[in-house]
Amino acid sequence: MLRFTVSAAVVVATLPAIAHAQCRIAVAGTNCVTIPQPLTPAPGPVEIGAVLERGQYSMLMNARYYGLPTVSDGWVYFRIEDDIYRVDWRSHKVLERVTHLASRNW
Repeated sequence: MLRFTVSAAVVVATLPAIAHAQCRIAVAGTNCVTIPQPLTPAPGPVEIGAVLERGQYSMLMNARYYGLPTVSDGWVYFRIEDDIYRVDWRSHKVLERVTHLASRNW
């Protein structure tokens, strides 16, 4: 049975690298400038459960290109402003916001 021991020196040596990775902007003369992040995500342009007006928004046709699961079971993806929503095809009811599931192609 192998046992690994992490020394305090190794942990201390990696702390600056971890802190630097979390740094968003490096400014001359300072170590790091942090950017405050909101505690809750910004609300989307439509609410979950809302019914979309037909012809108002664009349907997303190439979901696989954006890294999204394949459309199935009567729902489709719609682009609403800069977000992607999963919407029931027949009723046009918004089921969920799925922008976070999209790949970098989005």
